[in-house]
Amino acid sequence: MNLALLQRLLAPILLTAGLLYSPLGALAQEAEFATDDEAVQQSEAAQRSEDDAEAEAMAESFRQLQRQMLRATAATLEDRLTQLSEQNGLYDLSLVEVQTDLGRIYRDLGDYDKAVDVLTQALHLVRLNSGLYDPQQIRILEELVEALFRQSDWDKVDDYQHLVFSLQKRSYAPDSPEFADAVLAMGRWQLASDRLGRTHGFQVIDQINEMKDLFNAQLEYARAREDVERQWSLVYASAMADLALARQYLRPDVNDMMITAQRYVTRTVCRNVSDGAGGISRVCWQESVPNPDYYYQVNNERRNRMDRARVSLTSARRQLEEILENNPEFASVHEEDTRIGLENLSRELRDLQRDSRMRMLGVW
Repeated sequence: MNLALLQRLLAPILLTAGLLYSPLGALAQEAEFATDDEAVQQSEAAQRSEDDAEAEAMAESFRQLQRQMLRATAATLEDRLTQLSEQNGLYDLSLVEVQTDLGRIYRDLGDYDKAVDVLTQALHLVRLNSGLYDPQQIRILEELVEALFRQSDWDKVDDYQHLVFSLQKRSYAPDSPEFADAVLAMGRWQLASDRLGRTHGFQVIDQINEMKDLFNAQLEYARAREDVERQWSLVYASAMADLALARQYLRPDVNDMMITAQRYVTRTVCRNVSDGAGGISRVCWQESVPNPDYYYQVNNERRNRMDRARVSLTSARRQLEEILENNPEFASVHEEDTRIGLENLSRELRDLQRDSRMRMLGVW
């Protein structure tokens, strides 16, 4: 039999058995494998999407269950409040704890108006029975500040935050962990207030410097207590204060605060003018002009402030890294939070450097 004819007759069988190589057959097989890979990838993507949807559905179910439990708790507390009011009267101190818990529940439910209302009632009740400086007000005020913050009522947040801090200073020992937490909370509000643009210039610079002094004092106490968590929080808060302070010095409205040179100087200007009779007369007058030394000194002082801020922030980052290195257990437990904190610090420092270059048309 002709060999070519025999090969043609046996080719389908050999291809099927994989004993004969054919470029077209190989391509078809590769295409089949590629199709299988795509199908697997699509299947995996569909499975991930299904898993994500299931996880979101479970999370939503949990949130709904949580809200149902909060509503049930609120109803129980409302009934309890009614019972106590009927038994002991509307001005009895036994109402305060229930009102405080109820206010927190309302806040968690997102009903901020009710939360503020019931917490304000609790605050007035404590003052009525125990005076203006009773420490029992602290918890109520902290809950009230949180509710007002979520309500974005910044003026009232500021009023109550300062009020609670003044009570905390009266009630807590300067070297206590409770006062360290109070300083951190006050510092967070001061920095948030700065970011919201509520204060700036002389006022906020003084406030930030005062907070930095408090942070530094509390840091020494935390080190003496070997309180690693608060050491981290205080170093980080102090770094954020340095950033806020540096940004204030980039503002044009603090220029006069940084230097003593006058923005404008008076100089005598003379000019030859015609006297109308063919002659020339010299006329002189005084005028105010920008002082070049003023802008030179402003930029020089601003650059010095930015240099100090950069050094301070670099030192803070080094201290934070040393805390993690020397306390592996703390680093392990708070790994995610500390990582985010360090990344945020680096990002803020880069942003500050960029802003300062734009402001001064120079580099550090």
